[in-house]
Amino acid sequence: RFLRQHVDSTQRGVTSSYCNTMMERRGMTRPRCKQFNTFIHADIGAINNICRTPNIRCKNGKENCHEGVVRVTGCRLTGSSWGNCRYQGRGSSRRVVIACEGNPQVPVHFDG
Repeated sequence: RFLRQHVDSTQRGVTSSYCNTMMERRGMTRPRCKQFNTFIHADIGAINNICRTPNIRCKNGKENCHEGVVRVTGCRLTGSSWGNCRYQGRGSSRRVVIACEGNPQVPVHFDG
């Protein structure tokens, strides 16, 4: 689920048309339009490496979050009509926080 919702290593994103296409393609427009989603533009190896950084506290209070800097596209819902979700895209390189679980640890949740 984490990979489906948050990882796109093949694109650079950043445009609204990218967000409109990817949100639909990845199943985040049904049954309702998801308000906001972040796509990480790094390969899974780089994202797994974030799981190897020191643990930090997650928003839910658990201590299984980790942080790193990656290229991302944030997609924010701007409107919808007749089931057609419209998004605005914004790209940046920024700090992200992900929750990791397992042995070896793998990403399971985008925390911010």
